[in-house]
Amino acid sequence: MTPRPTRRRFLAASSVAAVSTVSAPMFVRALGANERLNIAVIGVANRGAANLAGVAHENVVALCDVDETNLKTARGRFPTAAVFTDYRKLFDAAAGKLDAVVVSTPDHNHCLPAAIAMGLGKHAYCEKPLAHSVNEVRLMRKLAAEKKLVTQMGTQIHAEQNYRRVVEIVKGGLIGPVKRVHVWNSSRPVGGKVVGSKPSAKFDIDLWLGPCPTEFFEVAVNKSAWNFAWPHFHWRWWWEFGGGTLADLGCHYIDLPFWALDLTAPTTIHATGKKTYVGDNDVPDVMQVDYQFPAANGRPGVHLTWYHGVSGPGLDGKEVYPGFGSAVMFVGEKGKVIADYSKYRLLPDEFAKDFAPPPKSIAASLGHHKEWTEAVKTGGKTTCNFGYSGVLAEAVLLGNVAYRAGKEIAWDAAKGTTNSADADKFLGREYRKGWELPKV
Repeated sequence: MTPRPTRRRFLAASSVAAVSTVSAPMFVRALGANERLNIAVIGVANRGAANLAGVAHENVVALCDVDETNLKTARGRFPTAAVFTDYRKLFDAAAGKLDAVVVSTPDHNHCLPAAIAMGLGKHAYCEKPLAHSVNEVRLMRKLAAEKKLVTQMGTQIHAEQNYRRVVEIVKGGLIGPVKRVHVWNSSRPVGGKVVGSKPSAKFDIDLWLGPCPTEFFEVAVNKSAWNFAWPHFHWRWWWEFGGGTLADLGCHYIDLPFWALDLTAPTTIHATGKKTYVGDNDVPDVMQVDYQFPAANGRPGVHLTWYHGVSGPGLDGKEVYPGFGSAVMFVGEKGKVIADYSKYRLLPDEFAKDFAPPPKSIAASLGHHKEWTEAVKTGGKTTCNFGYSGVLAEAVLLGNVAYRAGKEIAWDAAKGTTNSADADKFLGREYRKGWELPKV
């Protein structure tokens, strides 16, 4: 792989267990019951555009994107919103007007704007997988809890009906106790060749890098169905900015077993994988991660395996389930249930023949974004708050930690460390000067 120089600044602490409070002053506006929220959206294209549409029923007062073309498009819909290319300047100028902030940037720029916002007492919505590193996720969880903020991670499928029906089946014990879960996704990353340091993008690359200490590198991206110019979208296939397929999609799929089985932190994680594509990036396109979760709340311990780059539960490709190229399968003592975003199926056929679905006990969602905005107004709780989704994101990212460390790791959730110094170095990262996390 082509080496890329880094600007070494200071090393983020490997644990955030000692996080207390942010020293910056808080600006909190009293809200009337029917008043619209003043919201800033940071990152306004692609997922950001979807999130912007999701909060359009509120008062969008500020827009931020490093790409001014994206800003122009977004401001066409919100002509009175203030616009910024640097989210630090957004907070300097508009913090006193804001109630809440939506973060839709690439992963390497998730934590800092969300942490600044929460430090100022602003409620936060942030795209999955919440942050670039495990330590950043833990800091975001801590800030949300200490500031008593209403938060939501962007796992939009959580709000759909199908997941609710599957959760009712599993929680209702209809397939019996579950000790084994398989989760697979057929998606694969896209390779690319580093072709120099001069950017083809016309926006401010320094702002795009944000806290990332890596010198910018230009990439000729391999052809794929994802037709985006570098660095848009394809940043996710490089460790410097994202976490490959696992970080990209793990929170969406592993969310279902976390919800249905009330999973918390895994105790051990073992990962294997390989890279079969041509490219200077080295996130694996075929990967398996085995998580062990302890018994809790009357349920047995759970062995959950994630697979990607394949269309079934196994890297050999031999086991497939037609219509479920990416899915979750719960293995119960009485039967199995397999599900994707929109449908589920009971197995085996003899079990499914006599199966009667349980009564609906989980109410329909208001909508993933509206659930958050309404909870901000009422002081309610969201289903993907950082307390829940942060533990999920942490587990997902630990799969990459184990893979990059090249060994099975034991996870101490209380301390925020593994049993390996080699693995611990992948829990956090460095930040460059001027982009440090708030003092806590």
